Amino acid sequence: MTHSLWLFSLLLSSATACDRCVHQSKAAYFSSDSPLSSGACGYGSLASSLGGGSLAAGVSSLYKQGAGCGACFQIRCKDPKLCSSRGTKVTLTDLNRNNQTDFVLSSRAFMAMANQGMARDVLKLGIVNVEYKRRASFKL
Repeated sequence: MTHSLWLFSLLLSSATACDRCVHQSKAAYFSSDSPLSSGACGYGSLASSLGGGSLAAGVSSLYKQGAGCGACFQIRCKDPKLCSSRGTKVTLTDLNRNNQTDFVLSSRAFMAMANQGMARDVLKLGIVNVEYKRRASFKL
């Protein structure tokens, strides 16, 4: 029984640790923030105050049937010519039903990934390769 408990603890800790793993994917953006504000999480006008308006819709594995609402992620575009190494932090406010990207970001969050003076160039791409990981939540 002790061996089973140890194995269960090991599996549980590795699953929890994966929340802190860096994942590779793609991100797109909404030209209007209204879909994110009126999104599946139901934040409404409160959404714009979350994380300074850096909002995101996440795929179902991140949305987790609503349990992922309010989760924070650090997202970084992988093009070093256009994008900053620090990336941007976003708050999950909606479900992304697009299977081409893990995230659809607010235009503010999408442009925040850019190097200074490159925001419009990043927007022109529409979809970028990103890496992301879960972060501690924002303070209001």
